Amino acid sequence: MNDIKTDRIKKIARLLDDFSNLDATDAHILMLLMENSKITKTNLAKVLGFNDGNSVAYHTRTMEKEGIISKYSIVPNWKRVGLPTEFIILAEAKDEEQLLEIEKIHVMMADEYSSKQGDVVLTPMISGCVILQNVYHCFGDKTMAVIVGRATSDQDAAVYCKNYLVNRYPNIKVSLLINKYKTISDFFIDKHALGKLKEFFQLTGTGKSAETLETLQNLPLGD
Repeated sequence: MNDIKTDRIKKIARLLDDFSNLDATDAHILMLLMENSKITKTNLAKVLGFNDGNSVAYHTRTMEKEGIISKYSIVPNWKRVGLPTEFIILAEAKDEEQLLEIEKIHVMMADEYSSKQGDVVLTPMISGCVILQNVYHCFGDKTMAVIVGRATSDQDAAVYCKNYLVNRYPNIKVSLLINKYKTISDFFIDKHALGKLKEFFQLTGTGKSAETLETLQNLPLGD
């Protein structure tokens, strides 16, 4: 990890110290682990300026006991897995009563699926499959469910949306969004995508909006 990046993470850690329940050291360790959970305690100690990994181990154990670190995970490269399409479905209810009815159906279906199939929701499609990553139940200015998942293709995501939401719940407003790239991913700015976008806008100038957007959607910016 280069010095510039380390200094920036340290700066953010100090800000978290001011506004969160973490002190600067814990925040620094947490952010380094979020970026790479495989980093060794020895390497963490070097970045933090500790003599050895024992001090790092003390901080990580404390955060684990306090529930700040709930688990260590990985981030798959979904394109290489064979699920390149990331989709977001917005299912908007017209009122709270309708949303509650949908919520009840969802809970019953999820419970039945879990008891029979397991805890990972994977739906086979004609040409591939869809796997759900997150389902958010949102209340605020609008009441809606937000479904985030991965699919083997844009078409599979569209078919899933139609068959499992539009056709089942004809009275709710459903919008399917296909994510083409991220400029911020899991709290960190994606420098690769940002660089490509800066280059793109410098080269394209002020062309026709429709053509520019179409080209933008097909830029190789993802993982």
